[in-house]
Amino acid sequence: MQSVISNLSKFLDFNEEEAEAFIKILKFKQLKKGEHLLVEGEYCNFGVFIKKGCIRHYYMNDGVEFTGNFFFENTWFSDFESFLYNKPSLLNIEALEDCELYVGYKTDFDRLLEIHPVFNIFLKEMMQQAIKCLTGKGISVSLLSPEERYLELIKSSPKVVERVSLKHIATFLGVKPESLSRIRTRLTLSSKS
Repeated sequence: MQSVISNLSKFLDFNEEEAEAFIKILKFKQLKKGEHLLVEGEYCNFGVFIKKGCIRHYYMNDGVEFTGNFFFENTWFSDFESFLYNKPSLLNIEALEDCELYVGYKTDFDRLLEIHPVFNIFLKEMMQQAIKCLTGKGISVSLLSPEERYLELIKSSPKVVERVSLKHIATFLGVKPESLSRIRTRLTLSSKS
């Protein structure tokens, strides 16, 4: 749990009592590679902290997967639209590696906020990060070529290239796996010349 407290302390100041109260609402959960934490249509009534492993969230459209993002150790994630507004989720959350997670459920979090309002800052920070991520991806898809998006991904998130399959990276970049292979070949050849 120390990783959770260390991560929280980046966002806000809290005392020992508040830290203990936050830890008490978290439940440990393990996911095997390929397991889903959330499936489209279910309600996302939780947020997760990734202690170990990698997850992705993705959408399905006419049987085609579109990866929204990847999340690694010491990261929080939730489908905030479903979480905050009690709406069925439009996304799926899948473990890309065996994962160890801490899960906080909305009902427990809401009770925590009543007693310890300092954690409203945490919720606000998580939403700001989600908005920043969505905005960044929207701009990237709109303004950059697939090759430029791949180069930006390598630069900003080297873990993705090291730990995620090319198939999933392709769905994140919005290209077919064959196109990603050509991009990688082209970049390899140009770096050798």
